[in-house]
Amino acid sequence: MEYKSAYLSGPYDLELKEVKVPKIAKDQVLVKVKAAAICGSDVECYSGKSKEGRYDIAPYVPGHEWSGEVSDVGEDTLELRKGDKVVADVNLTCGVCDNCKDGLSTAFCRNLGEIGFMPDAPGGMGEFMVVKEGVLHKLPEEMSYEEGALVEPCSIAYHGIWGNGGHVDANDDVVIFGAGPIGLFAAAVAKSSGAKVIMIDPIELRREMARKIIGVDEVINPGGSDLNKSVLSLTAGRGASLILECSGSDEAIASTVEVARHGGRVHFIGHSIGRRVPIEIGLTIWKGLSLHGMCGAPNFLPKTIKFMVRTNKRIDYTRIITHKFPLDRLQDAFTLAEQKKDEAVKVMLIM
Repeated sequence: MEYKSAYLSGPYDLELKEVKVPKIAKDQVLVKVKAAAICGSDVECYSGKSKEGRYDIAPYVPGHEWSGEVSDVGEDTLELRKGDKVVADVNLTCGVCDNCKDGLSTAFCRNLGEIGFMPDAPGGMGEFMVVKEGVLHKLPEEMSYEEGALVEPCSIAYHGIWGNGGHVDANDDVVIFGAGPIGLFAAAVAKSSGAKVIMIDPIELRREMARKIIGVDEVINPGGSDLNKSVLSLTAGRGASLILECSGSDEAIASTVEVARHGGRVHFIGHSIGRRVPIEIGLTIWKGLSLHGMCGAPNFLPKTIKFMVRTNKRIDYTRIITHKFPLDRLQDAFTLAEQKKDEAVKVMLIM
């Protein structure tokens, strides 16, 4: 049997191909993909701005935000059955390098493989995919496939707050830079803990989504005001106790330490690798700030699934999806996600 799958071969070189359904090994699962979302990192790989996607080795199937239905299982699988709804971790670890042996985050494996970024780890932008059972997680029946495809980005935000000993509670004044999907999910996590949440983003649509969908307390357009003064006025003159940088922009990164209060925590979640960003590092000394780099979401998918199920009566996460396309309109979906950031927040392929 043949099926359609996307292949990225280089910058702007994206096409659908007809390929044969592969045979599965004893510990593998064949998944019929139902929904696959386009992440900002997918767009960066597509446009040639990121080297995370390894088409320098060979063409690969993108897509690390997806959900699907188990179509077949290998004879040595233990937990999954045909018909189960599933999502998967992105990171594939070797288990033998020094970082793995030290029990560090899966993102720090020295021989890391990534589903949806590597030729030997095909992603979810196709009608079928083969995945090892060990990285798959079951979704509850009440969770839709569209919600399932949002679990991975939500897990990044969840870990971005609670990972590495992090925390948030009703005592916190939280400032979030970037109201893209990660920032919106981070706001949902912070609001669920009772914190006051201030969202900063230059795009009006995204500020409105933060207010109407997530229920943040305040929104700020960074281009329309003195940012530091605005944050101080909303936090009784003290600044933010927790800052979540989810945009990856130079201006936002530089502003994090400026809007922080004394003893504040700054979590860097947005991607900015490959650039040196000017930042007044002396403020971290005189304010006694704690800076944390937050990478991946090791062991956070089960927590994230439970969190989304328990909060979906208050927040309809599917409203973050602004556009849906069939797989045959793959190119249109990527073009929109790249060029219309004022209109497109989360673009999803529906199989």
